[in-house]
Amino acid sequence: MLIKLLIVLLLIFMIGNLLLGLKALVSGQDPLLMSRYIGRRLLFAVIIMLLLVLAMAIGLIQPNSTPGG
Repeated sequence: MLIKLLIVLLLIFMIGNLLLGLKALVSGQDPLLMSRYIGRRLLFAVIIMLLLVLAMAIGLIQPNSTPGG
């Protein structure tokens, strides 16, 4: 259950950084600031993917079975 909470929190941080990057883009702030926010979003996405693969490999989470199978 802790791994699911961690993934949800990382998703929230990822969306927050995406919104901050959008705000920096729309307001015309420094392009480096926008790229920093977008880079953090990418980092959070990679961490989430690694956590999901690791959790499935260890057996902490189970993927859904195929429908009709």
